[in-house]
Amino acid sequence: MRILFLSHHWTNNSHHSDHSGFQRIVAFAAEQHEVTLVTWGKEASDYREGRIRVITVTGPRKDFLFLKRIAISRKGRQIAREFDAVHSLYSDCTFSLGPDSFTVTFHVLPAVIRYRSVKQRIFLFLKYNLLQKRAMRRAKHIAVVSRSLLSGIPEKYKQKACFIPHGVDTRFWDPALASAQTSFPGRDYILCVGSHGLDRKLLSEFITANPSRQFIFVGLKKKLEPFPNVHYLYGVTDEELRNLYASAILMIRPILFATANNSILEALAMGKTVLVNRIAGITDYLSDETCLFIDSLKDRSLLNIGDLLPAPAKLRQAAINHFSWNTVLDAYSALYQEQKVQHG
Repeated sequence: MRILFLSHHWTNNSHHSDHSGFQRIVAFAAEQHEVTLVTWGKEASDYREGRIRVITVTGPRKDFLFLKRIAISRKGRQIAREFDAVHSLYSDCTFSLGPDSFTVTFHVLPAVIRYRSVKQRIFLFLKYNLLQKRAMRRAKHIAVVSRSLLSGIPEKYKQKACFIPHGVDTRFWDPALASAQTSFPGRDYILCVGSHGLDRKLLSEFITANPSRQFIFVGLKKKLEPFPNVHYLYGVTDEELRNLYASAILMIRPILFATANNSILEALAMGKTVLVNRIAGITDYLSDETCLFIDSLKDRSLLNIGDLLPAPAKLRQAAINHFSWNTVLDAYSALYQEQKVQHG
């Protein structure tokens, strides 16, 4: 099929790394289909990245009032008739698309507004209640990355939605490809990757209760209070991060809110147990058999945690079976096929 993807996340325009983030679905789709991606850049261009045709549109330096994303959706509408299916990878690239003509993936809970600054709250309120509402009501298919989003979609956007999980690149996040060389000497450490939704208070409780354990934080935007057993790493490459996952005892990721989480899926693919809250959005991806839920522990001590860890091979197989990009793409392909039949 000829598939058009729309995304404001792509290579240098994304906070995701090359082997992480939802935009990875484009590369895997290109192995089976004829794929074009519309994104934004410093200048308008039309070029190829391997099997992917990339069209960039220009926008302001800062994405004021979503002008960059509106430009992406306008370009998408101009060329949509050339394709069998259109997929907006994020819901805020749909503003200008025609009615009943596209698939869109919805990632974020509007409830996260309460965790943001006043300026961000105003911005997100406008997004969810004005701009996005009109666009989402025109979608052919709405997919969500967490079942926790299913109930809110019909009420807010007058549309049904289906759950299709977020994916992970199990080819890259493979312990067999890891090296023992890491940015941190020694193997006796607990890893935490990323900042999104992080429960800093609960995390501090675990660090305080385990002074003999070393904790490594990768990409934490704001450091915690000083702890002698905490180390911070920034500018870590994907290859270095893969090594850090492989050598860690486990990954700790207390979280306030989630729909999906890249670092949790990466750890799962690397065969690493994740210590995490039992909340909506996480339970779509992890269970008592594939992680350690914080509420299952008697206390905050991690001294003998090794006795509780599931087998690494079991964890990796769960990632491959349920969350590999080819598995996720199979689910989306059924939606693309419906669009193709309609266009035909």
